[in-house]
Amino acid sequence: MKKRKRSSGQDEVTSTWLQSYGDMITLILCFFVLLFSMSSIDARKWQIVSESLQEALGGAPQQGSGVKEGDLPALEQETTIEEPSEMEEEELQELLELKRKIDAYVKEKGLENMIVTEIQEVGLVIRITTDEVVFDLGSAVLKPLALAFLDHLAPLLLETRHDIWVEGHTDDIPIQPGFIYPSNWELSTARASAVIRYFIERWGFDPARLSAAGYADTKPRFPNDSPEHRALNRRVEIVIRPFRETENINAEEGNLKEKVKRALEAASPGAGDAGAEEAAPGDGATGGGG
Repeated sequence: MKKRKRSSGQDEVTSTWLQSYGDMITLILCFFVLLFSMSSIDARKWQIVSESLQEALGGAPQQGSGVKEGDLPALEQETTIEEPSEMEEEELQELLELKRKIDAYVKEKGLENMIVTEIQEVGLVIRITTDEVVFDLGSAVLKPLALAFLDHLAPLLLETRHDIWVEGHTDDIPIQPGFIYPSNWELSTARASAVIRYFIERWGFDPARLSAAGYADTKPRFPNDSPEHRALNRRVEIVIRPFRETENINAEEGNLKEKVKRALEAASPGAGDAGAEEAAPGDGATGGGG
């Protein structure tokens, strides 16, 4: 008995299904390749993926066809860490020179245990222990020793164009009744603001370059488990921000403002019906309330 042959209609259905399935697999592959391209690149993982794709698409991978670790730095820096440009290198040298001058003054005055400078990702951090240097306990009035240091620091900062961020920090001991400030939040903010005001009023700093913030006891450097640690946590930090950091912050603020604006426009009641209400007969200037 002869076997019945499949009809041409069945062949067409099978062929159509395979085409749709192949398109779907291709789209999924492209989607995951896109996700991978936006993630950070690991040399070993990239080589494994590359070899797997070569095996799937064209046979066994050739010797040395994978991506070598030495070939990746430019791509890694492009996707995760920006490669320092010539301007950023000059900026780093400028901050290092500023650090050197401040350290020389601190050493000359014997303030090494009270004033420390450090280059961090956020910029040049000048950390000042407030006890015996900047403020009395529970006060936001600058002491003479603090004024002398700020008078030395201000001309150095005026030579630069960097934005300046001043942070106030306290320990975890609550403010006692009878003090001016009801809590460490007000005290830390007032201390940061006192430094900002002195720069503006005494030295004529552009207020647009300056920012102040108070963190109370939320960002301690050490556990508040001893008088020595608490004294180190009571501090003011003056941060000289790099231009790249400032640009990133400004860009984030601009994006946030745009998102808020769009959200408010979308959430405003009757936004989509305003035109129709204005065009409706009988509505308009003739209407009124009594």
